[in-house]
Amino acid sequence: MRHPLQALCLVVTVLLTFAPMSAQMVEESLAQDPGPLDFIRGDSYEQWILQSLAGDALVGLSAEGRLVPRLADRWEAQADGTVRFHLRSDARYPDGRRVRAEDVVWTVRQLLQQPQASPTKRAVLEGATVGSDGGQPWIRSPRPPGRLLMELARVPIAQAGHPEGGSGPFAFRKEPGAWVFTRREHFLRPRIDGIRFRLLPDPGGVATALEKGWLSLGAPATRRQAQPPPTHRLVIQPMHAQLVVWSRLGAGPLRQLEQWRKDAFPPHLLGQNARPSRGLWPETLGFRPRAIAGNPAPDPGPAMLRLLYGAGEASLEKLLLALRERARRDGIDLQLRPLEQGLLAERLQKGDFQLACSMVVFEPHPWAVLEYLEPQGPMNFTGWGHPRLADLLARLRQPGGPAWGDLQDLWAREPAALPLLDFQSVIWVDRRLQVEPSPMGLYLPTPGAAGWRWRL
Repeated sequence: MRHPLQALCLVVTVLLTFAPMSAQMVEESLAQDPGPLDFIRGDSYEQWILQSLAGDALVGLSAEGRLVPRLADRWEAQADGTVRFHLRSDARYPDGRRVRAEDVVWTVRQLLQQPQASPTKRAVLEGATVGSDGGQPWIRSPRPPGRLLMELARVPIAQAGHPEGGSGPFAFRKEPGAWVFTRREHFLRPRIDGIRFRLLPDPGGVATALEKGWLSLGAPATRRQAQPPPTHRLVIQPMHAQLVVWSRLGAGPLRQLEQWRKDAFPPHLLGQNARPSRGLWPETLGFRPRAIAGNPAPDPGPAMLRLLYGAGEASLEKLLLALRERARRDGIDLQLRPLEQGLLAERLQKGDFQLACSMVVFEPHPWAVLEYLEPQGPMNFTGWGHPRLADLLARLRQPGGPAWGDLQDLWAREPAALPLLDFQSVIWVDRRLQVEPSPMGLYLPTPGAAGWRWRL
């Protein structure tokens, strides 16, 4: 229970922080500080939102998950794995300089060479080379062109020598207590004046700000999400997002978790946001539910398990407490160990854990699950591998082909990770604001926030 004085301080903070909304500025909140805008090193979810507003990738993904032009108005794939891009002439940075091939080359090389570069983006470019020919950039990769193009949608191009510089539809400036994005001349022709983000980590504070009309959109607390105020409407988006547990102890603990996830979470904790996962890979990406292979009964394992997770997320902590109670019914002491997000990421990268839990937001294509399996995959925290993996990866073509089923069967025999919950986004949106829902959220698809508009 929150102390009354703490609650009063929170309300006062909200009152002081959120001024009445301007007619055209969208007011939003961030759950945690994203840090400086950085297209090379930034890798948190909040940082991705900032980059989607202030930057452009070579290609974009529509709300339906289809490739669409972005910085490049067209491209050609060649037999040797090279994709050549033709940059549009009207893409410019805030200083007026046109986006050129040298910016693409600089960004890709920085991501490949900088030790602190985003692990997610570096994984996309693993084994790639980059260059330019006739003023147009090219990227050569061992990945199939179809997969490379889909994944390049999450690699915004920075201005050469300026990791904070992007060519996106909104210009960024940091103000005291706020991250502000204002409309600029851009080929996507944004219709809103801009977006202002305030730091508001408490879900109750977000709900209060929404109900008072201080936020244009936001995620309400689970217990209040079904009844938006008259000024807002409810928008639900199925997401490619799961709560995932990795195991360094083999598949035994995961078999136990597979049983526990069926009845561990009371409905009042999940609300409309989540439901227990049914398989190993997201159904939203086209994968059929698949159980762990072998004996469905939990394997005998340690009577005590330690699970690491990111501290500071009250809703996640409540879910994990429910999971711990379910484990006790089977005589297992599931010890929950919260860690600051940076320390959790470090422990995951080092493989220094028994069990570790984190939210995963997948890209909108089946190749996203390969991050679990590939030797340098950003979600292969356990060193998982198999002699047949290289052969199966080489056979992957269009989604749904036989090789995909074979690959899922291979993973099911000895998985290193298991999803517990499938998530969807439940948000309240100002009735005057038109947005385009998507499994990638409101910000990440093209045109994203540039396509929003206010009703007159």
